Amino acid sequence: MTALQRILSALVVPLLATACGGGGYGSTGPASTATPSTPGTNEVIATSSLTFNPTTLSVAKGTTVSFTFQGVQHTVAFAAVAGAPAAIGATSNATVQRVFATAGTFGFQCTIHPSMTGTIVVN
Repeated sequence: MTALQRILSALVVPLLATACGGGGYGSTGPASTATPSTPGTNEVIATSSLTFNPTTLSVAKGTTVSFTFQGVQHTVAFAAVAGAPAAIGATSNATVQRVFATAGTFGFQCTIHPSMTGTIVVN
């Protein structure tokens, strides 16, 4: 196994365990749901051009944010801070929702594409 494979394995295995109900990441709110979303309102899009759009989203406490995954697979792993919702495992061509029930700043990253980062600011 190459060094890169070991690093990816170390990142992906815990994420998959979390996505399968393994807890962690300060899980808050309902489990993921695959539902259509209206673009724009309280939505972060993981694009096929390997960006999150928008990179920063401000919402009120208790808001449901839709993460829409276009094209290639992406993940959303939140920084390990109190109140962060559960991570989203590898997903493509679907929308997954998370409730932000705690005020704070929640950074996130796609573990498949580490240059993809974003922030949810909850007031």
